Amino acid sequence: MVKIDSVTETDYTNKKVVASLMADTKAEVASATIVGLPNGFELGFGSSVMTTSGEVAFMKSDGTWNWL
Repeated sequence: MVKIDSVTETDYTNKKVVASLMADTKAEVASATIVGLPNGFELGFGSSVMTTSGEVAFMKSDGTWNWL
């Protein structure tokens, strides 16, 4: 499961949110439905995700994840 932990910015014009996410595994981040993401919205540049194993990534401007 991938779930929004907190939202730091909402862009209603472009339907994007910058949010912090929690996920069970790294593999599910790219393909999972995000619990708590409003209908019609996408994650925006600067969003972050942490897995329960401590893996961390930030969303790049092209919509891909940069895993640290």
